[in-house]
Amino acid sequence: MANIRKRGADQFQVRIRRKGLPELHQTFRSKQEAAAWALEREKQVMQGLGESIKEASRLTLSEALERYLKEVSVTKKGHLQECKRIKQWQGNPLAVITLDKVRGADMARYRDTRLAGGASGNTVRLDLALISHLFEVARKDWGLETLENPVKACRKPKLSRGRDRRLLPGEERALLKYCGEVGNQRLELTITLAIETAMRRSELVRGLRWEDVDLDRRLAFLRDTKNGESRTVPLSTKATAALREAQGASKGFILDVYPDVITHDFVEACKQCGIQDLRLHDLRHEATSRLFEKGFNMMEVSTITGHKSLSMLKRYTHLRPADLLDRLG
Repeated sequence: MANIRKRGADQFQVRIRRKGLPELHQTFRSKQEAAAWALEREKQVMQGLGESIKEASRLTLSEALERYLKEVSVTKKGHLQECKRIKQWQGNPLAVITLDKVRGADMARYRDTRLAGGASGNTVRLDLALISHLFEVARKDWGLETLENPVKACRKPKLSRGRDRRLLPGEERALLKYCGEVGNQRLELTITLAIETAMRRSELVRGLRWEDVDLDRRLAFLRDTKNGESRTVPLSTKATAALREAQGASKGFILDVYPDVITHDFVEACKQCGIQDLRLHDLRHEATSRLFEKGFNMMEVSTITGHKSLSMLKRYTHLRPADLLDRLG
């Protein structure tokens, strides 16, 4: 039977005691909310969902995340990155709370704390998306049907504006010159292909194989991409020339190196060239924008870049108004 009592000025705690089940309790801001929750829980018990309630009251968020990591994350393409996100969550004070006690207000506080700490809106959205999917998996696959997804009860932070950093005059030339001077042909090829093909780092580095490149037909076939779909990328004459020059330097992967090594080398190159606020991924933005400036339409560009939604393609595109003057007349 449910017992509701007032605690403090604006809180109501409801407790439900049933034989064979752990005591259920929750706190709400109004008596109406507390009564509605109690009614729903008693209804679930009558429907034979007592075991679900019991399990949800024993399993902590940290334990659930560990199971999610072993059963779900390992099947994802970005499982290494998600593993880091899970470890971060397991270090949060919320990790010791059982699943049935995690509420939307907890997610809202997490959101606000992370944003105040400098995390971007997109990073926080990804953090919340992980917890949201965890609860959906627990409800649908782990037999915890009585769980409510707390992420659905809080507002998501707004997406930050997409970066609009493009190469400034002379920066591309400076980077390639630096690569030549220090003998880093690997980074030179990466920069050239990134700008000429709009491929992601994961597609270029330990992604593109010599066997999948037809230099005569000027086509490169990507078997494994971020969105899980293969695609064929046309190669510009500059990209083709760079690949011909690199032939014989490696077997299998064209760029057979750890991705973080390439990123480190790129950061160092920018530092030595005096280039500020330029990231390796910005070269994909640059390449995408250049395709539009060459006159390709949205469908043609998305075929080359692999963007699945036009809204995301738009976020990656930053045209220079001055470059459109010739076409404007």
